[in-house]
Amino acid sequence: MIYAKVKDQEEQKQLDDALDSSKSKKWYRRLQVVANSAKKFTVKQLSIMFAISEATIRSYIQLYNEGGLDKLAPLKQTGRPPKIANWTKEQWSEVLERTPDQYEKLNTHSRAWILERLSLYLKEYHQIEVSIVSIHNSLEKTKIRTGRNKLRVGSNDPDYVVKRAHVEAVQILH
Repeated sequence: MIYAKVKDQEEQKQLDDALDSSKSKKWYRRLQVVANSAKKFTVKQLSIMFAISEATIRSYIQLYNEGGLDKLAPLKQTGRPPKIANWTKEQWSEVLERTPDQYEKLNTHSRAWILERLSLYLKEYHQIEVSIVSIHNSLEKTKIRTGRNKLRVGSNDPDYVVKRAHVEAVQILH
């Protein structure tokens, strides 16, 4: 039988603290496997409890026994870097403060942004091809609402944003 070996109180405290502060489901599950293994739950019991294969349970326990929490931590996933997932709220706001009809390459008379138009904008102006789901997720991540469009007043005047801010500042004074 293989069990996780928690050597002393300090190591138990580290494990408990990691469980309390865990934000990732995968990491939390690994910690739970190790914590329960240290309480003498068998690999078979843990496999049933967490719906994970026995080989995976054994590998978690073995990793922990070899190097503690540092060795147990999941490795960063490799893969293609995201194209727009790291866009900031400011970057999106800069695009969205103008209406689609103000972007010549979009060739539209529409004044409302929809995800398909944002996809076309990214393709035409940034040479980025992404799915509509990726755009939605990026907007959601930056807390930009993606629901029903709200009425936007805009102008083709390049100084419109400055003029509008000035008008709003004057309205606040009154």
